[in-house]
Formats: sequence, C-alpha cells, structure tokens
Amino acid sequence: MPSSLRSMAMPTRRSHVIVKGAPDEVWGLIRDPLGWNPWFPEMGESSMEGDLRTITLPSGLAIVEQITTVDDELRRFQYRIVENFVIKDHLSTIDVFDLGDGKSLVSYSLEIQPDAMAIMLGYVTGQALLHLRDIFEGK
Repeated sequence: MPSSLRSMAMPTRRSHVIVKGAPDEVWGLIRDPLGWNPWFPEMGESSMEGDLRTITLPSGLAIVEQITTVDDELRRFQYRIVENFVIKDHLSTIDVFDLGDGKSLVSYSLEIQPDAMAIMLGYVTGQALLHLRDIFEGK
C-alpha cells in the first residue's frame, strides 16, 4: 500500500459472532436504531431526529450519530459519530450474513480516530455482539 494511503487509514476493529437465529430475525433487531438497548445495554437512552441518533450514556455523556445506511437487502447498518468531544472520525458497519440452518454471522466493524478509541470501542462492540447472541440463545 502506498505510504500516502497508509497515513490516511483509520484504525479498524472487527468483531463477529454466530447467532442461532434466522438472518431476517437478527436483522430485525439491528435495523431499528432505537431498538438496540436489549443487545447493546452500554448505549443507555437513545432518540432520533431525522437521520441523527442521540445516545445518552449512563454517565450522562451524549453522542450524536448519523445513520448513513439501513439496507434491508444486504442486511447492512452503518453509522458515523458526528458529535463527540473525543472522536474525530468514525464509521461503524454491521452486517448480517445467512449461514443456513437458521444461523447467522453478525460482523461489527469500526474505523475510528483517534487510535486510542479503537481498542475501547472495539471491546464494547464485541460485548454487544455477545449480548445479541445471548438473546437468541435465551440466556
């Protein structure tokens, strides 16, 4: 990769989980921007205005995200953090893939600046996927 492209790249983290649930069922929980609390409890409260989702974390910190993609055919959800005092640039993508036999692969990737936030948010999104899996396994 040319050095000019490497310098522009943001740190990327990706987590995935296999869920014992049909892809359309799993996608149904992910595609609703206000329905994430059962599987992403760290988010706290959320509200929508147009394509902007405001999340108020349990600490009281507010994060504004722009929902950029909700694609029912691809089962893809993307959003960017657009207002936060720490995060300079961000894109998260969640994809749901059909594995057959009523199982799905859910991939949650994020690209983020500054670099230090990649580790923390990578961990948090990985934990959210485990909560999602547990919902479908009845835990």
